[in-house]
Amino acid sequence: MPYTGDDWRSPGDFWVKTGSGWQKLDALRANVNRHIKRIAMNKKEKSLQNELNHKSDTFQEALIQPSQSCHQDNSPAFLGGALARYLLLPRGKGVYFTLGEVLLRLDIAGCACDPRRFIYVCRMLELMVCSHFVCFSGTAQKNLLYALEETVDVAIESQKNLRHVRRIIRTAIQELTKQQYTHVGSAATWRARLAMLEDMNNKLNKIEISEPHEDDNTLAMIELPDECIRLIFRRFADHEDIINTGATDKKLYKFSNEPLLWKHFCFFHFTKEQILREIGVGADENAVRWKACYQKLYKRNGRRELYAEMLHICCHCNCLFWKNGGHPCSLETAPEGSKQVYDPDMVIPSIPITPQQFMEMFPTGSTPP
Repeated sequence: MPYTGDDWRSPGDFWVKTGSGWQKLDALRANVNRHIKRIAMNKKEKSLQNELNHKSDTFQEALIQPSQSCHQDNSPAFLGGALARYLLLPRGKGVYFTLGEVLLRLDIAGCACDPRRFIYVCRMLELMVCSHFVCFSGTAQKNLLYALEETVDVAIESQKNLRHVRRIIRTAIQELTKQQYTHVGSAATWRARLAMLEDMNNKLNKIEISEPHEDDNTLAMIELPDECIRLIFRRFADHEDIINTGATDKKLYKFSNEPLLWKHFCFFHFTKEQILREIGVGADENAVRWKACYQKLYKRNGRRELYAEMLHICCHCNCLFWKNGGHPCSLETAPEGSKQVYDPDMVIPSIPITPQQFMEMFPTGSTPP
């Protein structure tokens, strides 16, 4: 049974005896609520899968009248066997979605579990943390922290993109520390969110990368042929990955500094006009220091952003959706006799949305822009 402690360090707090010792009842409730929330999300996805198998009437009505059903309920739906998260954006004035609502309606936390969408979600969260964390409402910050928690769990489980996720968490801690006296909500809420972020950072710092055992009969990267190693380096999209990989071995360091590799990086990430502006017209390409050239171009123009999957906006119904997930477009369900006739062989045009464009589409606060 819980009892009220008279200890001067926490007067009036309730303590409960657990297997690991005495814990505060408030902290125990927070852990239980977090566990229940995760179980509820798993049950929600399972229920959506059952709806797909039984072809529920509710989902059929959403396909027949997407213009009405998408405004009323933007919950995820299964299309073509994959979880399709979409959001119908209103065209008129007076109706809008904030970033906090979009985080929940598009299920950004669930999208972080998809390897194809992970980098896109990380970049989106990084922009939110860097520029809009202070402007978020209390509910929006709660949804953002939940998405960050899922991102950390995925990174720890897969042991990939740890550097990127660690940078996002540290930036979030810095931004939250800056608004200690101007934060949204009570001081207890601020301390709880800061403790949550510090707990994520501690998890990332404690992780140890598991290396393959000698009994697995797997080849190390340095044991591969030279041409295979060169192809692996050319598949890297981030220059920091090349530098960090080259710092692990003398042989890999030699490959990471080859001029041909950095020449390929320059022409891949930058346009021909940008390169000629840096090296000069008529310059001998064999005499150019391509690694130094890439560094200057990167500082001036930034790096080209590459994503396996991006959010798209439909040019017909103004619906925001993932490309592989699809969406119930109103053109596909247009009634017979309408002016717009849908052809099954026709590809409905859509525009890809970068994370920066996504941030500019929605207001951050509780008032319309």
